[in-house]
Amino acid sequence: MKTRLYIKLALAALVTMTGFSSCLKDDKHYVDFAGATPLVELPSAANVGGSGGLFQALALDISDTPIPVNLMVNLASPHTLSSNLTVKLSVDQAALTKYNTDNGTNYELLPAADYTSSLTAVIPAGQNSANVVINIKSSTIPASNTNLVLPLTITDGGGQKISNYKTVLFNVQVKNQYDGTYRASGTRVHPDLGPFNFDYDVTMATSGATSITGGALADLKSDLKITVNADNTVTLSSAAQPSVALQAGGVNKYDPATKTFTLNYYYNTAAPRLITEKLVRK
Repeated sequence: MKTRLYIKLALAALVTMTGFSSCLKDDKHYVDFAGATPLVELPSAANVGGSGGLFQALALDISDTPIPVNLMVNLASPHTLSSNLTVKLSVDQAALTKYNTDNGTNYELLPAADYTSSLTAVIPAGQNSANVVINIKSSTIPASNTNLVLPLTITDGGGQKISNYKTVLFNVQVKNQYDGTYRASGTRVHPDLGPFNFDYDVTMATSGATSITGGALADLKSDLKITVNADNTVTLSSAAQPSVALQAGGVNKYDPATKTFTLNYYYNTAAPRLITEKLVRK
């Protein structure tokens, strides 16, 4: 983590007219302000290059022992401090409530029994960052519940000013047995243009107790949700192609021995695009 305040170069002309209440990031360019006020921040709260941001998915393997998750706390300053800096975080129910209100969602607070943490980071003298360690008990979290969120906010900067980038909402999910990377291959047949073959790797992420979702819809690579039934047959759906349906008489199943999905489906009822596809776990 660099020891200087970041601002977008496009805002540089405003420096003489406005103060900075946060550490604004640009992924390539940085401007130093030797006399700037140090800020305590959560770097991952800043959405840089499509990574990070206020709301973050946290997918964990099922484990009998707690899984440590590191959340970095940074002192954004051109100079380090001569003594240790203790930064404290708190569970922020208000931030979760606001997110639900703003986005029309119904996420719930992760139960305190599902994790342990001091919610404290101590940045050593002469350094700029340290981690808050959150030990999550994934074995107690059902894979069917994808609505659990741990909202954390810096509430005590140890005497230093707190940045606007002070809050993260971790959507804690436990991976089901189907979660992973697959090799997708097959053919999509267009009624006028003919066949389109495809062969690529795709990440399929947990979206329910027995469901996975990823960009696996034939050569289009649109979202495809696969739900495994009790008898290992599957059902399919897609937000991008709501008309997705199984081909009558076609095989649509999961083979647990080979970890392979065999799919025969289509979309566009008026002019069906027929798809034959296999997803093989890597």
